[in-house]
Amino acid sequence: MTTAGMPARKLYIVAKWSLIIGPLLVVIFNFLLPQNGIEPLDPESSATYITKLGGDADIAQIYYVIILIGLILYTRAIVGLWRAAPEGAARYRLGIGMMGSVAALGMWGIMIGIGLAEASVGADYVKAGEAVVASGGAPAAITAATFTLTISTALHAAYFGIYKATTYLAFLVLIPVGGGIALSGIVRKEFGWQYRLSEL
Repeated sequence: MTTAGMPARKLYIVAKWSLIIGPLLVVIFNFLLPQNGIEPLDPESSATYITKLGGDADIAQIYYVIILIGLILYTRAIVGLWRAAPEGAARYRLGIGMMGSVAALGMWGIMIGIGLAEASVGADYVKAGEAVVASGGAPAAITAATFTLTISTALHAAYFGIYKATTYLAFLVLIPVGGGIALSGIVRKEFGWQYRLSEL
């Protein structure tokens, strides 16, 4: 269903592939993060989480960057859907979804930046813990380990605080995006309804 006399525009190839590749990168590389996977660690247990993340900090940082690329591609896809939508309700709804997606991307970017820092400081925490063992519990080594754990814990709290806020925003954005897709005629309307139901 589109506005009379205003057929849906063509969805450009970049937007099409971004809509497929972006979410795949986000899902796959979130799963591959050291602290996630088949048996994800409880983020409430911050010391365990930070130790696991810090133990594989280099690969975790690469995965974080790939996840950010996936989020950028996904946002590009939403912009592409908005550009292809006909004038009227579909374009208006996708416009709201596009603005929300761009805002969410900014928040995701901040979150990924904090995740990169947490992985780096987590690696320092793991090394400090090894130094405590090697020194037989020397006070200086314990102080260094405690300091890095304190910083890591603060970053951990910031990461998950932003994560929760951004996740809520991203789910809310699915409502106008799904409605816009369903009305636009760009793709099958069932895809749009599925988009809206995915938040339930």
